[in-house]
This record gives sequence, C-alpha cells and structure tokens, in this order.
Amino acid sequence: MKKILMTTILLLSASGYASQINVQALEACSLVENDLKRLMCYDKVIAGKKISQSVTKTEKNKPAKAPKVAEKPQNKANEFGLEKSKQAAAKKLDEIRSTVVKITKNPRGQRTFTLSNDQIWKQKGSDRFTAKEGDEVIIIRGVFDSFRMKKASTNRLIQVKRIQ
Repeated sequence: MKKILMTTILLLSASGYASQINVQALEACSLVENDLKRLMCYDKVIAGKKISQSVTKTEKNKPAKAPKVAEKPQNKANEFGLEKSKQAAAKKLDEIRSTVVKITKNPRGQRTFTLSNDQIWKQKGSDRFTAKEGDEVIIIRGVFDSFRMKKASTNRLIQVKRIQ
C-alpha cells in the first residue's frame, strides 16, 4: 500500500511539473531561426525563466532576405579552395580544370603546382604523382574541406591544398 501511495505522489508531482512548462513559450522558441538562440530559449523555458520578448519578436518579424544574384562562373573558379566558411563552400564549384604551368619540388618530395588560372596548389604528403608541365589537371572538392588533384587522363589522386 505504501509503495502505491509513493508511486501516486511521484506521478502527481511529475504531472504538476509538466503543467508548469509554458507551452506557448516553447512554441515561441520554435520560431527562433538561429540555432544557438533557439537552444538558449528552450533552456530558459525548461528552467522556468521568462524568455525575452525581443528575441522572439525580432526572429518573427525578420524581413525576408533578398535573393542573391548568381555570381559569374569565373569568380567561382578564382575562389575555389579559398572559401572561409562551410556554407560558402557548399555553394561553390565541386571541381575545376586547369593546365599545369610550373611544378616545383621541396626537399620532402612535395610538389607545388602553378596552374594556368594563376592558382597555386601544394601537394599534401609525398605520394607519387606523374603530372608534368602542360598536363591538364582536375581539382576535386572532397569532404571536410579537403581537395584532391588528378591528371585528366588518369584516376590517380593526391591530396592538395591551395596556397594562393
């Protein structure tokens, strides 16, 4: 009998706590677009604190962003490999093609490739790669902001990093 009474009291106190959560405040938090601000809003509601009206109002009344004008393809190629944010990289090209103008090699066996589009790419690691001046290369965007280079006529890939 004592066990049933304890369980009933526990359930009643849990349901009492659940009713204290402000459902309207939770709905207001769901309208916040910024992930961090939305999480902070939920934390405040769960902790029983009042949420600031300015956060929910500014997010609700935020004007719609104007659509961006498409960039010229040449600008995208010039910025390939130099994007600062992942969002910017997601909107960019997945690969570029160019011709090797100059190849230099450092003492560790890593090559630096100067391309005809004035980009300079450095080999990461010392894998064997048989490109020479005048060869067409393809640089492919990989995962986690990595880039791979291959000769147009082969499937052999090396990791590269753009330095200029």
